[in-house]
Amino acid sequence: MKAGRPSKDAKNTLDLSDVTNAPKKTARVNFNLDEEKYILLKKYALNNRKTVTQLLTDMIDEKIVER
Repeated sequence: MKAGRPSKDAKNTLDLSDVTNAPKKTARVNFNLDEEKYILLKKYALNNRKTVTQLLTDMIDEKIVER
């Protein structure tokens, strides 16, 4: 018997990262928007039960076709 954490020496076990796809890298987008347009955008996102990020990502996906 030895002291210490038994899981530290486990080398033949699978981690979650071994069986899942690696996440895609992301880039941050930052731009200025008129306050009134921003409020309308937030209202639109709320009415559609989405975040502004989800909404803008969906809109960008519609405009850009990846090949």
